Amino acid sequence: MNEVIVVNENDEIIGTMPKDEAHKNGTLHRIAVIFVENSEGDILIQHRADGFLDHSSAGHVDVGESYEEAAYRELSEELGIKEAGLKYIGHGMTKNEIYPGGKKSSHVFDIFSCIAEPGELQVDEVNSVYWAKPQDVLLDMEVNKQKYCGEFLTSLPIYLDSKNK
Repeated sequence: MNEVIVVNENDEIIGTMPKDEAHKNGTLHRIAVIFVENSEGDILIQHRADGFLDHSSAGHVDVGESYEEAAYRELSEELGIKEAGLKYIGHGMTKNEIYPGGKKSSHVFDIFSCIAEPGELQVDEVNSVYWAKPQDVLLDMEVNKQKYCGEFLTSLPIYLDSKNK
């Protein structure tokens, strides 16, 4: 069973617990979020195996791992991206997002971006990927919120704000 890093609302580590337990009771824990970009200003959208639309890549930060290390690992595992220069974008948090099967999601996350092309997809987690204009995705989120992961709903405005600075 995978252990996750349990944190408080200030992102201070307070312990670890099995990932399944954290999701069952909505305990706040760390994930890394990555927006993969192309030269046209599009972002890669992931259509997850569970049916939701999500960031290009995201995943739990393992015990003993930094947000950045987790981001590189997730890019490699989910999208087959081995070489990418990550840029830190910002930080966010979601609490008690409900997924099918009663899974609860409460995450603190660092957000990164990189320019890359997807390689081999992790078929047990990723159905497909596609490129989209970030502003178009944000507009769709306003109308079709239920299609998107909660962390994506929270992180996309942070990503867009970073592009406007």
